Amino acid sequence: MKSIRGVWLGAGLLALSAGAADFPRARHFTPEAVELRVRGADFGNVLRDAKVTASSYDTEQRPEYVVDGKHDDAVLHWGAKKLPAWVALEMPEARRIAELRLWMLAGGVRRQTFFIEGSSDGATWTTLVDRRENQEPATPAGFRFVLPQPVKVRWVRLTVVSNSKADDGAMVHEIAAYAAPDDGRIAGAVGDLGTRYDGNSLPGPAAPTAWRATGWRGERVHGQFVVWSSPERRGLRAEVSALRTAGGAKLDPRAARVRVVRPVLADGAAAGDVLDAAERVDLPAGTLRAWWLTVAVPRDATPGVYRGELTVRADGAEPRVFPLELDVLVATLPEPRAWAFHLDVWQHPWAIARWHDVAPWSEAHFRLMRPYLVELAQAGQKVITTTITPRPWGRRDYDDYGTMVQHIRRADGSWRFDYEVFDHYVKFAMACGITQQIHCYSLLTWGGQFAYTDEVTGDERAWATEPGEAAYADYWGPFLADFEKHLAAKGWLERTRIAVDEAPAPMMKAMMDVLRTHAPRLRVALAGNQAPSHYTGLEVADFSIILNHVNDELVRDLAARRAAGRTTTFYICLDPPRPNTFVTSPPAEAVWLGYSAAANGFDGLLRWAYTTWPENPLRDTSYWGHPHIRYLPAGDTFLMYPGPRSSIRWELLRDGIEEAEKLRLLRARGGGKLPAAVAAELAGFADPQKLGDGAAVAAQVEAMRAAVNAAARAGGIRP
Repeated sequence: MKSIRGVWLGAGLLALSAGAADFPRARHFTPEAVELRVRGADFGNVLRDAKVTASSYDTEQRPEYVVDGKHDDAVLHWGAKKLPAWVALEMPEARRIAELRLWMLAGGVRRQTFFIEGSSDGATWTTLVDRRENQEPATPAGFRFVLPQPVKVRWVRLTVVSNSKADDGAMVHEIAAYAAPDDGRIAGAVGDLGTRYDGNSLPGPAAPTAWRATGWRGERVHGQFVVWSSPERRGLRAEVSALRTAGGAKLDPRAARVRVVRPVLADGAAAGDVLDAAERVDLPAGTLRAWWLTVAVPRDATPGVYRGELTVRADGAEPRVFPLELDVLVATLPEPRAWAFHLDVWQHPWAIARWHDVAPWSEAHFRLMRPYLVELAQAGQKVITTTITPRPWGRRDYDDYGTMVQHIRRADGSWRFDYEVFDHYVKFAMACGITQQIHCYSLLTWGGQFAYTDEVTGDERAWATEPGEAAYADYWGPFLADFEKHLAAKGWLERTRIAVDEAPAPMMKAMMDVLRTHAPRLRVALAGNQAPSHYTGLEVADFSIILNHVNDELVRDLAARRAAGRTTTFYICLDPPRPNTFVTSPPAEAVWLGYSAAANGFDGLLRWAYTTWPENPLRDTSYWGHPHIRYLPAGDTFLMYPGPRSSIRWELLRDGIEEAEKLRLLRARGGGKLPAAVAAELAGFADPQKLGDGAAVAAQVEAMRAAVNAAARAGGIRP
């Protein structure tokens, strides 16, 4: 194994240079695989799906390039040397046209003369634009023609008559037509957090144009803003002004940030999910973009109503201004490290190394992992995910999990263990703010195999065995005894768990017999996918039950487990289908999960996983655990995108955790009881089997949020 010594300084903190040149470069955003196109044949460029024919064309300058959406590429254009030359566009049906745009190859003094015709039957043509005497050279802005009266035609034909550079012939980038003249404005409205906007779900005519929200100090408050345009808008960007009260108080300028919602493929369809801090993006004709506002309210902010503006601009267009109003309450959330909610989202360091093209455990790898883990800690993450054997989940992931502990067998059959990577990763994660527990996967692997290195040959060898066999104890016994001593020496024994995922009770019992024999002070964490009764009698310190199998018996047992110092959470993965945090899930379900944990008395939740990415999640979020099969829902394996770039799912899951913390504080203020109005609303979150549709969930979440904020107004809550 390549040494990673020298990465750590002092008490184990990674040395981070302030110089940008020292930071490994993350990949740029992959060109978007999909657009969020507004539905309706008359919205956007009505020629976009036209069948294109031409009188002639040069070999590499084909006629279909006139509707490819590109008007600034010197190669991708229609070219025809013999003049006059025409290109005709046949739409699927007759459509209204009020404005035409034409981009011809720009280049100094080159001038082309032309005319544009329209037809309903492809036989009788009417002149729409006549520039046979044109003296204007082509420019990057193109030609714009607003017709005296709109027409309804099925065919549009452009004829190029001459070119001032005769040998060039016709040279046309793009032709576009619109049902209404461009008024130079950006259409837009304030969206709601419970909607993932696409072409079928634009904000309605009654949608607000101003954003109003209420927030606690120490909370992240979110807003969504949707803009759309029939013609193309280039250079779209958004900015947030200072947020101030009438009395002069001002939020730190770093408190508010706005990110564009990027679309990705999710099970074959377009879905907006990636939150990208891009400075400029384009808005293709006939599409929409959403912007995501996050205000991280400082914990020392002066309570009051703060006002400002979010402005969306585009090159050459009139800005769209959204007034902002944020009511900051006296109520205050503690720092995330002090949250009681037990969050366990599994990490995958090897996926981060692969995406960023760095060697695992190199200095560059640790530098790149830092913002991922810091963001996880800022959500109150309690658990460091580690591995003590390779591929604890088999080979189901695009990137295999390696091991952080090397098992080395000497020539005489005895063992030694190398904890270098394990120790450095644990120290690193703690330095990033994740400090409460260390979960080690696993004494039970999904593949049923364990690996070790032959010290004599250097070969990696597989050891196939299972609990109850002598070979199992022979392999794990020496490690467990040594590992317990190592953890005790590091001061980590009390916070470490041997973690197991979805193993049946008989295997768990046999495994725990070996554990008690060789490392009696080590405790166990289990994510169980069977009914709670299946695990009766197992001494599990940290138990997470799949949400499908939560029942009244387990809920009644939660207080007793907590009193005994045990942690109980629920988890979601590919099941249940709802509520969940898939890219295709109604966004409000992520918040619903936090309320549900509070309603039932769970300590928190577990989610697989944080960065277990498919090949390129910035384009396709569908899970490729097998080269030819997508067998898990899109986004099931990750919440954070490469960059790191956040997601709607992650921000709203974190929002749900904040809401659970608010409920904890309200209970504490009430001597263990919630205000009656809050308790009544919360009761609706107890049973996931009664979950409504997406709109109903969004309404339920907003009603719950309003009840919590109303209770908070009744008296200040401070940490």
